Amino acid sequence: MLTIYTRLDLYDKAEKVISLLREDEVVLNRENWLVLINAYCQQGKLEEAELVLVSMQEAGFSPNIVVYNMLITGYGKVSKMEDAHRLFHNLRAIQIEPDETTYRSMIEGWGRAKNYKEAQWYYKELKQEGFRPNSSNMYTMINLQAKNGDEGGALTTLEDMITMGCQYSSMLGILLQAYERFERFDKVPQVLKGSFYEHVLCDQTSCSILAEAYVKHSLVDDAVKILQNKKWKDRGFEDNLYHLLICSCKDMGHFENAIKIYTHMPKSDVKLNLHIICTMIDIYSVMKRFTEAENIYLNLKSSGIALDLITFSVVVRMYIKAGNLKGACLVLETIDKQKNIVPDIYLICDMLRVYQKCGMLDNLRDLYYKLLRSEITWDQEMYKMVINCCARALPIDELSRLFDEMLDRGFDPDTVTFNIVLHVYGRSKLFKKARKVLWMARKRGVVDVISYNTLIVVYGEHKYLGNMASIAKKMQFDGFSVSLHAYNSMLDAYGKEGKMEKFRSVLQRLRESGCAADHYTYNIMINIYGEQGWIEEVAEVLMKLKESGIGLDLCSYNTLKMLWAW
Repeated sequence: MLTIYTRLDLYDKAEKVISLLREDEVVLNRENWLVLINAYCQQGKLEEAELVLVSMQEAGFSPNIVVYNMLITGYGKVSKMEDAHRLFHNLRAIQIEPDETTYRSMIEGWGRAKNYKEAQWYYKELKQEGFRPNSSNMYTMINLQAKNGDEGGALTTLEDMITMGCQYSSMLGILLQAYERFERFDKVPQVLKGSFYEHVLCDQTSCSILAEAYVKHSLVDDAVKILQNKKWKDRGFEDNLYHLLICSCKDMGHFENAIKIYTHMPKSDVKLNLHIICTMIDIYSVMKRFTEAENIYLNLKSSGIALDLITFSVVVRMYIKAGNLKGACLVLETIDKQKNIVPDIYLICDMLRVYQKCGMLDNLRDLYYKLLRSEITWDQEMYKMVINCCARALPIDELSRLFDEMLDRGFDPDTVTFNIVLHVYGRSKLFKKARKVLWMARKRGVVDVISYNTLIVVYGEHKYLGNMASIAKKMQFDGFSVSLHAYNSMLDAYGKEGKMEKFRSVLQRLRESGCAADHYTYNIMINIYGEQGWIEEVAEVLMKLKESGIGLDLCSYNTLKMLWAW
């Protein structure tokens, strides 16, 4: 029972068994004494263990090497190595020879105390006595050698591990962990020499472990060297390893290292790895090296290899990042011709963005109705994306239905979506719906300056001057400063309707607001004053234009030409 409880670290129960032994005054045999000493040693209770040793001797049992090994192990666990050292050197005085376990325990104890010099002495003594270190001893020594910068000693320990028949992958893992722990990983190439390194080059698993570790610690040249000198051939495994290393560099933001690994890949006529190609296109895109990214795509395209959905998606995104919408459209045309490629939700979103930016309303409309027929589940983001991109392409009734459906499903439009719907309703003279949308945006707290500007502009364009003024007041009431864009719209609307008093009032408010007039403001004033025949005011505007440093633009010259002709 004592042995079982001690091995399971159930020391409280072990103590209870010891108490029972004493209460029942059990006469102990040699094995009982040994188990009792071990129970105390495993807990680090060395004073109690030595008292038991005295009692054992008084009972007529002479201690053997097993007893002293237990005590040495116990002292090592509590880092009392001076006591362990004392016991060890007293052994021969009592005519007991240290055995394999004694040396091993001393190595572990000094290792735990981080004393490399002492641990190394006992390690050498162990081997000189003809004993063999165990795996724990060698693990301890590798860690101490990594910590203390003894690369030669680490190489010797590795050779001992080979002699012991340890697995190479396990040995490599221990070595890498040790040098990583003590932040001396750059010294690993100095240790990996000889037969051990040769085995790494011959074993796929060891080779990949080491290459990954080198990449992790930015020793890319060493990783490349391993891949170039490896002695095994397995194209599939090799491709996966290269892809893993490139992805590791990408995840760490070490893009130049990823490129170095890619450029050192073996050139072959065998089928290109699309995973690696996609990753490299993405890396070059992140670095804004779009020419290299495009060249990879063009080489892949010319190879005749059938591209998959992921590859097409990466290429489209590359062209979008480069601002090359024409290139993105060409890729999308290629996708459309390949019936086996079914765009996923991510590619669809990219298609919507590209078509919108290019003003390709027919493509947007076709894509929208394909999306309706697809089995893709629409979430809040999808509704916003479609409304934001397809608003100009869809009939007003369909857009209105889609917006209402979004609200009915409990999804929340954002500011951009509200503003787009506001704009479409306003342009279509659906002012009642537009006001309702503005009310919803205000209630949800997502209204902004653009929301008010949109309605001010459309009301002005359609000569709803009272509504225009009302929205401007609401804008200020809600804490927004009237923007220059809104002032310009009101000036244009009042001026064209001949409401010159209101025109002057808006102009005065503009000046008091601190907003600096732009070209559009001055051109409106020139145009309106000209229509009124107020030549002096036109001349005054021209003077202000000159003083402001803005100067005349093409629109200003055209307006003046019409005035002089009139």
